[in-house]
Amino acid sequence: MVWFEALKGTITALQNIIYLISNALLIPVMALLIGGVAFSLFELGRFVYEFIQRRKHPSRIEEIAWIFDRENATEAESESGERLSEALKIIRSRGSSKLVQDFINDLERLSAKIGDERILKVQVEKTIQGYEEKVARRTEITRILVRVGPMLGLMGTLIPMGPALLALSQGDVMTLANNLIIAFGTTVLGLLIGGIAYMMTEVRNRWYDGDLSDIAYICEVLFGEE
Repeated sequence: MVWFEALKGTITALQNIIYLISNALLIPVMALLIGGVAFSLFELGRFVYEFIQRRKHPSRIEEIAWIFDRENATEAESESGERLSEALKIIRSRGSSKLVQDFINDLERLSAKIGDERILKVQVEKTIQGYEEKVARRTEITRILVRVGPMLGLMGTLIPMGPALLALSQGDVMTLANNLIIAFGTTVLGLLIGGIAYMMTEVRNRWYDGDLSDIAYICEVLFGEE
């Protein structure tokens, strides 16, 4: 039975190591949860501001098609560079999000710097790819928080359960209550982080998909099919 006692001792040692590691993780998990809540509230403030700005300046990009048809009928002899500059002014006046306005500004700088239409189209395509990457970066952190928030909340729930059960077996009601408060509190924080991040991610995805659609529409109206 010596081997059985050795195995039992090994299991006990492993249990103690796991217990120590899990307890050591409690403070970092709680700190990350508090930081996650603070960051989520900060992002929520930015989200509300962006929502207000979008409501104040709704996009009317779809109106530019018939405006360009009318302009083509009356200004067919204008130089392409001048027409592009005028076109961008018309597009800017239609109202759009900051992302689309930034793209229009970049497009205006490119058109002023590049005279060759073929090279301009290539640079515009590269610029569009850059904006797609920018959109992905804007939603990346909240997409991570959607999963990490509840995960940290679950860790914060399970870690105090060990000391809580130990306190229960020893009749230490005060320690039991303190650990349960931590367990349930971290659950709430984790779900709060995940819920806020999920809402912002879904709405922003819809916004930015619309912005990229507007950018593609603008390029189609200005340059036509490649």
